[in-house]
This record gives sequence, structure tokens and C-alpha cells, in this order.
Amino acid sequence: MKNILIADDHPVVRVGLQCLLARHPGVRVIGEAADPEQLEVLLAEKTCDLVITDLSMPWGGRPDGVRMLESIRRDHGHVRLIVVTSFTNLQVLRAVVRLGVEGILEKTGGLSDLLAAVDCVLGGRTYFSGDLAQRLRSGRNRTGLSSRESEVIRLLAHGLSVKEIADVHRRTISTISRQKGAAMRRLGLRSDYELLDYAKSTGLSPGGH
Repeated sequence: MKNILIADDHPVVRVGLQCLLARHPGVRVIGEAADPEQLEVLLAEKTCDLVITDLSMPWGGRPDGVRMLESIRRDHGHVRLIVVTSFTNLQVLRAVVRLGVEGILEKTGGLSDLLAAVDCVLGGRTYFSGDLAQRLRSGRNRTGLSSRESEVIRLLAHGLSVKEIADVHRRTISTISRQKGAAMRRLGLRSDYELLDYAKSTGLSPGGH
């Protein structure tokens, strides 16, 4: 019997994963975490074979999914990892792959994807849902951002507010908000947490790789 920990900041997701995995032979869920701190406590207390985790969860008041994965890899190197994410940007996904994550699932995938990933990863193989493997190999990563959208993302990553960016560039707040929203849609980002995680993974933020 393989032991699994689940980490996601949305309770309904954790419950759904619990119910799905409860019917899957050979595995059992031994705990769930709502944030990286809780996950670290569980990893220290329990014998775990696999962690299924969201990439974008708050940690210490700021999001940093890559830092969370780095910590797990450093302190619990034997544990296998499946990351479930809404990120579609290849730079972010490559940062995850470089950490040795065995599985990446897109949140738009089906339940059968998750079970297939669990079986593959616990069997010593890797699993990338949909066309992720092909996209990662091909290197296609056209964000389609305009120069102004890219600049807005960069300044947000450096801690400026929408109002401050508007003041710096002498544009209206609504214009900056519109450019921010357009950039996030093109990058497949759904929240400010994911935006800052993207910035860290791609080197746009001061502490980025």
C-alpha cells in the first residue's frame, strides 16, 4: 500500500481527490494540507510515498510554488511528486521539471489523467498530461505579450501596485488594469498568486531564477 499526501488550498479539491483515490487500489491518502507549511509538517510526521500538490498556494504571506518544491526535494528526496497546475507557460513548467517532479497535470484534465499519473509515478515513470510532453520538447512558448503588457508584469513582480505603475508611465489605472488582465489571460494565469509565482519562475521578480 502506497501512502499519499494531498496539498491544495481549496477544500473542495482536497475532498474530491480523497474520494477519487479512496476507490483506487493500492493507495491510501494519509493526510491533507491547505498550504505548504501544513504539508511540511505532514511530511516530517508521516511516511509518504507520493505528494499530489497544487503549484500555486500561499506560503508565508506570498506565493512561491517553486520554492515549496525545492524544499520538498531537499528535505524529502525519496518522495515522488505530482504537480497539478493551471499554468500553461512553458518557462514555469520547465522550472518544475528541472526540480525532478515526476508528474505534471493540467487542471483542465480529466479524472482518469490523475489516476494514470498516480500509477505511472508510483511505478517509477513520469507522466505529463495532454500535450505537455510534446510542448516541452518542442520549445514552443509564444506568450504573445505586447511590450507594455510585459512591462506591467515585470513591475508588478517588483512590488508596484497598479496605481503606482499608472503613475510611473502616466497612464490611467484602467489602462494598466486592462493590460495586466490581458497579460494574465495570455499566460494562462488566474490570480495574483499565480502571476507572482510565474514571475519568480521566469526570473522577472527580484528573487527569481
